[in-house]
Amino acid sequence: MDLEWLLNFLAWAALFGVGIVPLVISIRVKIFSLRVLSLLLGLFAIFHGLYHLTEAYGLDFYSDVVLEPISVVFLLAFGVYYSRKAVF
Repeated sequence: MDLEWLLNFLAWAALFGVGIVPLVISIRVKIFSLRVLSLLLGLFAIFHGLYHLTEAYGLDFYSDVVLEPISVVFLLAFGVYYSRKAVF
C-alpha cells in the first residue's frame, strides 16, 4: 500500500460520505429547484469519489475516460442550473 493509494481511498471515502447527504436531501425536500440542485451536487460527489476509487486500484482508463467526464458534467450542470435559478 503506497501513499497515492491511501490518499485516493481516503478521498473516495470522504466524497462518498459527503455525497450521500445531498442525495438524501434531494429525496426529502419538496421544492423542485432545491431537489435538482442537491441531486446534481450529490451525484457529482459520488461520481468523483468513484473516480478516486478507480484511480486507487489502477483502473486508469475507466477513471480517466468514463468517470472523470461524468463527474465534470454533473459539476457543470450544477453550476449552470444554479446560475439560472439563483437570485442575485
